[in-house]
Parts: sequence; structure tokens; C-alpha cells
Amino acid sequence: MEQKNVTTVARQFKRTFSEEDVNGLGKAVGFCQQERDITPHRLALGLMEVFAGARVETIADAHRAFNALCEAKVHYKPFHNQLAKPTFPAFMRTLYERLMGELTTEVLRFRPESPFARLAHITVHDGTSYALKHTLKRVFPGRFRTVSPAAVELHVTLDLLSEGTETVVLTPDSESEVHHAPSPQSLSGGLLLADRMFFVKDYLAAIAAAGGYFLIKAKDTLNPRVVAAYSAQGVEVRAFRFLNQPLNDLKPCIRQYQALDLDVAWGDFQARLVVTWDKKNKTARYLLTNLPRAEFSLEAVCDAYRLRWQVELLFKEWKSYASLHAFDTSNPHIAEGLLWAALCAATLKRYCAHMAQRLWRVPISTRKVAMCLRHVLTDIFRALMHTPRVLNQALRRALHYLSENAQRAHPLRDQLRGRLKLGLEHVYGIA
Repeated sequence: MEQKNVTTVARQFKRTFSEEDVNGLGKAVGFCQQERDITPHRLALGLMEVFAGARVETIADAHRAFNALCEAKVHYKPFHNQLAKPTFPAFMRTLYERLMGELTTEVLRFRPESPFARLAHITVHDGTSYALKHTLKRVFPGRFRTVSPAAVELHVTLDLLSEGTETVVLTPDSESEVHHAPSPQSLSGGLLLADRMFFVKDYLAAIAAAGGYFLIKAKDTLNPRVVAAYSAQGVEVRAFRFLNQPLNDLKPCIRQYQALDLDVAWGDFQARLVVTWDKKNKTARYLLTNLPRAEFSLEAVCDAYRLRWQVELLFKEWKSYASLHAFDTSNPHIAEGLLWAALCAATLKRYCAHMAQRLWRVPISTRKVAMCLRHVLTDIFRALMHTPRVLNQALRRALHYLSENAQRAHPLRDQLRGRLKLGLEHVYGIA
């Protein structure tokens, strides 16, 4: 059975990284018309292999790695010229979109008794910025002109249950994240987790109208009309004498309670506001949602919002273990293309983590995989490029290595107060 499952993974690799298909992507975007020493397929695998390994400081690092993997003698100049093509970013972005669609599988699932099991999907949206070489400030202007005059923003939509990205949009860092939020229609039947930047009432109302749910961190300056108040146990609080009055009139009373569950309204827009008191920092924290109180308790809402942290962990993996940093180039095509190449490598790492988890039935840390996969990944790429007949063997060795060296450190803690607390469980086995 184990060998059969590894064979299934190997088939997926061969299909995803098909030489004919990847070269076809390059031709479709105008990246190449003739297949020479540096074909789109070879370049893609070469860049992913180096970005999945050690930190890439210069283009020369990528060039040397390309020659080693491809067993080639390509000189630096023609290699650089390929990266400098205006269509290079389009090719790498198209490849990344292919990987997002092909290398995604269900990783987590809510147990049937969890109220969150009724949701079709849980979407986390956020953005993260990456500094570029300052000479690129006119093409990619940054928000912080003194510290990072040139920077890009990656607007990311993450699916919680597959731990995979659904969309990634690259823009100059000066562009707002709100412009790239998921459409309300795409959230129908699901739940959106986002930070306070997405506290836009018209947008949230549109999500509710489309049959979706939202859970957003709200600004502490909000001042809706309070319609009703409940305790953390769901019991109506009658001590408030200012109901149907602005929230500001109630804020002095909030400190008396550890947590409150309020029904609030701004004109025709109504929602549920969960308020908790942070004793350490002596401040109130606000979460706005339309999840029904009858099914989702105050505690469940607070625990659910903590799952938004999964996108922050994804960003940390990208920055720490996928070489997303200020590349030493003043060419915007190279800078953008290498960013997409790094994201391709990061996606492959996560897929290997998920396959190791499903095949060997142990909870795997994607962070640990991001750190250690480089020790066995080159064998997989060499098999893909030179000896496909040994791909099964290379994959089995790599995934078994991950199952022994990249397990999550505290699975019991995950269940008690971590990401599995709400009834999430790992999905094992391959159909």
C-alpha cells in the first residue's frame, strides 16, 4: 500500500512538472520560441531547486545551481539574459499558478460535531511586504520611503483546510491590501478571517448578502449602536442602562467584564461584536462577525480568529526559508521573476510536507520541512530531469525522511490550545 501511494505522488510530480507542459507555458507567454540549452522546463526546475535550498544572494548563485542540476556548461551572460526578459515574470507567475492548482490537497478537516464543519471553506486573507533594491523605487515604490524605498506587497488568500494559497497578487507596496480582498461571492458558504484593515462595512455586508461569514478584527475607534449585550456564557446582560446607545457610552462599563458578546448596528448593517478585556495591556479587543451566537459561542469565535495566524506562519516560511528578500538586481523583470520562483519553491515544500503527513500518518510541521527538505530535494529534481525511472525511489526516501525529521513538536498542545482546538483533525491516507 505504501509503495502504491508513493507511486501516486510520483505520477502527480511527473504530471505537474511535465517537460512538454512547462515548456508550453514558456511558449504561451512568449518567454521562448526555440528550445535551446536554457529551456523553460530546465530553468524552472533549476530555480526551484536553488530557492528550496540555501539562501540565494546573487544571480550567480542561481546560475551555478542551474549548471549543477542540469549538468550543463551555460555561461553567466546567456543565463542572465533569460532572466532579464520582460516575459520572465509572466512565465514564473504562470508556473506558480499551475503549482497552486496541482499541488494542493486536503490537510485538515473539522470533525462532524464541530459547528465549523458546516462551513464549506475557511479563507484567510492578508498581505506581506518585501523590500527590493532601492534602485527599483520608481517601479515598485514602498510605503516606508526612508527605510524601504523599493518594496512589493504580496496579497495572499490562504485556504485553511488545505494550507495552500488560492490567490497571490504582487503589487507595489504602496497599494492597499483592501483592493485585493476575496470577492464576496467567492466566500459564499464559507468564513473569511482577516485583520482590521478589512473592517469595511460595505464589504462585510456584501459577504453576508452572498451567504458568507466573516470574522474580522475591529478597530478600537468603532462606535456602533449597541442593540443587546450577552455574557461569555450567552446570558443576556441587563446591567447596561445604555442599550440602543453608542458603544462609546458603554466602554467604561466593559472593563467590569472579562468578555462581552454584543449585537451592534451601523444604520442598516448589523453584526455581532465580541469584546474581550486584555488585563495585561489594559485595553479592549474587538472581533466583528456574523456567525450565529446559537451555534458559535464567544469562546469559539475567539479561538477561530487565532487561526488567522496560519497566514503569518506562511509569510515567515517564505521570508526565512524561501529566499524572499532584496535580490541584488536593478532589473525589475529579474526581481519580480525571482520572487515568483521563490514562491514556486515554497509551494513545493508545503506539498512535500502534506504528502509525508498523509503517507506516514504523522502530523508534520511545514516550518521544519521548509528548513530541511533541501537535504533530499535535489535527488527528486535530478530524477525528474535525468532519470524518471528512479523518481519513486527518490520520493519515498524524501518523504520518509520528512516523516522522521519534521514531525510537529507538540501535537497534544495543538489539540488543547492550538490550531486543532476547534475540532480540526489531520487528514491521513491517499485515495
